[in-house]
Amino acid sequence: MTDIFAFLSRGRSIHPFCAKVKRDPLQTECTDDRSSVALCNLIRHESPLPRQYQNFDSLAHVPTGEEAYYGGSVSLADHCPYIQEFTWRSRNVVVRGSQCQFEDNNPKPEKNFALESYGAESKCFDHSEHMWEERSCRQTREWQHWGSGCYKYKCEKGRLHIVIANYSYPCFYAGQSLNVQLMAGGWLHKGAVICPSCKEMCNDEFEQRGERCKVSEDSPPLSFYPKDELKCGSKAAVHLVNSLLLAIAISLMAAGRSSR
Repeated sequence: MTDIFAFLSRGRSIHPFCAKVKRDPLQTECTDDRSSVALCNLIRHESPLPRQYQNFDSLAHVPTGEEAYYGGSVSLADHCPYIQEFTWRSRNVVVRGSQCQFEDNNPKPEKNFALESYGAESKCFDHSEHMWEERSCRQTREWQHWGSGCYKYKCEKGRLHIVIANYSYPCFYAGQSLNVQLMAGGWLHKGAVICPSCKEMCNDEFEQRGERCKVSEDSPPLSFYPKDELKCGSKAAVHLVNSLLLAIAISLMAAGRSSR
């Protein structure tokens, strides 16, 4: 059994090493310091790796007996797979990077399926095991990569708060799944962000302010968090008509007052 498997067998995180095969759809992770969205560089090689570079007895999504073909893409690292930052490309042209601190790495609004926000106050947070989904009244689409994303966060009132589309989601315990269902750009975005521990993200900041993280407790009911609904068909039409009638009424009232 290799060193990587020794780590795995004890249930510990093996970061910065990794064991997710790079494949479609891409599943990203976070670097240990949460400064960047990252990918595992574990790939299939054309021929079996030398025995000393074979690190796995089994791998998810890999047929039994083919593990010897899999290793990190960097030969200088002895093919030991590890997570690393990357760049998004379109037709071999770099579109943006994956470091959370740079605003230029924000995806275009029409491609921001996970409602990310890059900037000086952002860190990387894991998503759940389910792909993010976007819905309109005529279409549903899933993006072919998920796993982690960059979001702003705050340390307030003894808790970590993750900011998603300008809504603040408080975390009540490490591992809590924050279910997101918000409208943006005409699409209903559905997904989940996983809370890390308050101490990991906020301990230093709280200590400077003479505060500390509150103890973990059960999360509140789902109704505690914001939740948008997709309005289609007759309901959407009624809502639009009511909005127009209200606007007309306000305009008439304003006109009546000005004529007095």
